[in-house]
Amino acid sequence: MVANVTQSRKTSAEAPADTELIADAVNTVLAMELSTSTRQQIDHWTTRVIGHISLLLAEDLGAEEDDEVMALFRASYYLLDLSRRPRESTPAYEAFDYLRELTTRTRGLLAVYVRRNEIGER
Repeated sequence: MVANVTQSRKTSAEAPADTELIADAVNTVLAMELSTSTRQQIDHWTTRVIGHISLLLAEDLGAEEDDEVMALFRASYYLLDLSRRPRESTPAYEAFDYLRELTTRTRGLLAVYVRRNEIGER
C-alpha cells in the first residue's frame, strides 16, 4: 500500500518569519568588524542574510501603499541583483561593505514586518 502524501505551503500567517532569528543575525553582523572578520565569515553571513532578506521581501509589507517601504524594496532588490553580489575575487573589504549594506536593508524590512504584523505589541 502506498501512502498518499501531500505537501501544503504554509502562509505567512501560519508560518511567520522568525523575527528573533533575523534580529540576532542583524545584530551579529552589525557588531562585526572588518579587521577581525575572515572572508569565510563574511561569505557565511552574506548567505544567511540573503536568505533572511529574501524571506522578508516575499511578505506583504504594504510597499504598494507606502513610498518609503517601496524605496526599501527597490534598494533591497538592487543589492540582491547577482551582478552586484561579491565574487570570490572581490576584495574582503568590498564583500564586508556589501554585507553591511545588505544587513542594514534587512533591519529596515524587519522593522516594517514587525510593525505591520504587530509583533511584540500585545
